[in-house]
Amino acid sequence: MKRIASRPLRRAVFPVVLLSVLAYGSACFHHHDVPAVRPGGHSRHIATRGTLPPDFLDLVTTKKAFADLATVMPNGSPQVTPVWFDFDGKYIRVNSARGRVKDKNMRRDPRVALSILDPDNPYRYLSIRGRVIKITETGAVEHINALARKYRGMDIYRSPRPDEVRVMYVIEPRRVAGQS
Repeated sequence: MKRIASRPLRRAVFPVVLLSVLAYGSACFHHHDVPAVRPGGHSRHIATRGTLPPDFLDLVTTKKAFADLATVMPNGSPQVTPVWFDFDGKYIRVNSARGRVKDKNMRRDPRVALSILDPDNPYRYLSIRGRVIKITETGAVEHINALARKYRGMDIYRSPRPDEVRVMYVIEPRRVAGQS
């Protein structure tokens, strides 16, 4: 079978396609009793350049929604991990430990994508493509503690490895799409 697309094109397109398939698949399975549209309305799609629409701010501020973070492996294949996150009004922030696969990937290639599914309505979601614009250990412990309060109700995040170094990644949204 002859390959049609060039390798660089496949490397650029494959992670985006995979993330889209994951987001679509997540919305399709195990949610038969949840309406596909807003009560009394139709499904609404949005797309913007870099700004999160006001109708979706609850997904990144008040709801305990997880984000599926997609990074690019050295061979161009995608690596997807569910992560805790927060939003500071302009940037999405995630946290990890130094040396993990997503840490290495984001240091090498700042292109990322996030899929955020509404925990109350799986047919409502945000897809964000962006770039990691800052990687820092400064404030990372405080950040993971804030995320532990949001997601687990704990004041202090307890790591399974006491020697790990926490890292915070600041992501600038470049393309935002969603459905409500």
